[in-house]
Amino acid sequence: MNKSCHLLVTLLSSLILLSFAPVLAAQDNPEFQQWLQELRTEAEALGVRPETIELAFSEITPPVQRIIESDRSQPERVQTFDDYLSRRVSDWKIDNGRERLQTYADLLAEVEKEFGVQARFIVSIWGMETNFGTFPIRESLFNVLATLAYDNRRGAFFRSQFLSAVEMLDSGFPGYEQLKSSWAGAMGQPQFIPSSYERYAVDFDDDGRKDIWNSEADVFASIANYFRANGWSDDRTWGRPVQIPVEMEAELMREREGDLSAPSQCRRYDGRLPVWRDLQQWQAMGVRKADGSDLPTRSIPASLVLADEGDDRAYIVYSNFCVLMSYNPALKYALSIGLLSDYFD
Repeated sequence: MNKSCHLLVTLLSSLILLSFAPVLAAQDNPEFQQWLQELRTEAEALGVRPETIELAFSEITPPVQRIIESDRSQPERVQTFDDYLSRRVSDWKIDNGRERLQTYADLLAEVEKEFGVQARFIVSIWGMETNFGTFPIRESLFNVLATLAYDNRRGAFFRSQFLSAVEMLDSGFPGYEQLKSSWAGAMGQPQFIPSSYERYAVDFDDDGRKDIWNSEADVFASIANYFRANGWSDDRTWGRPVQIPVEMEAELMREREGDLSAPSQCRRYDGRLPVWRDLQQWQAMGVRKADGSDLPTRSIPASLVLADEGDDRAYIVYSNFCVLMSYNPALKYALSIGLLSDYFD
């Protein structure tokens, strides 16, 4: 065999070994292999085509530690309010968001009219999730979901997402090549997990596909549909930064007779938004707008979010804030969306 043929054989052998790498790796982990077979059996029971099953399981490897570590160290958990907000409500996002509001003004106006969600919030989600559709998303969706499903933190949730993704793939759109995700299993420009895609994705450009990967019309409408379905009110904003009386944080957050029940959109966040009062009650307790002026005279339920301990930063938030939290159930995330949107108002 001459040198060229030898090199060709070596290359082909390497490619064949690489193609079987996930299978070989799984076989080195018997416990995971058994779990994966159980997941495959459950997927087959959905009645999807065999070729769909083969594709869905073709790139699955044993659990990826990098993904698990990302799940354990999300910035919403480990960064201070100041660090988190300053990194995300950046000059770049503000400038680019304003530019895209102008570029897509007509389309955004159509979506706003159809769904009752202000354009500035749609663009803020778009910017925060994928830098307005420019951030590269390269993880294998099925491998990410398998890793997170095997992990014990939220295994049942991600197992259901994996099965939803199998059904998506079997439907014919999106194709396997589009099913890339973040480390958290979120897809496309608005970063929908599979169940959110099934519930909220919209074919706004009427081309027969709910294309949150390439169609701005579908991206904007899908975000707006998500908001509407989760209780968005287009007659109010998210909230606002406020001043609070000096050294009154603990007193303001103490429950009092006459406090309100949380709005329906907010009841699942009682632990994070424990105190609700009429906006005028907060005014009477000394809370003011960030510039020191009175709060709006409107009478609506409002809660108070305190930032880092001792920094005297605080925010009055309304029911729409909880809709932002439904997208990502973290106070810091919802604040970043609200604050960014204010630059587009």
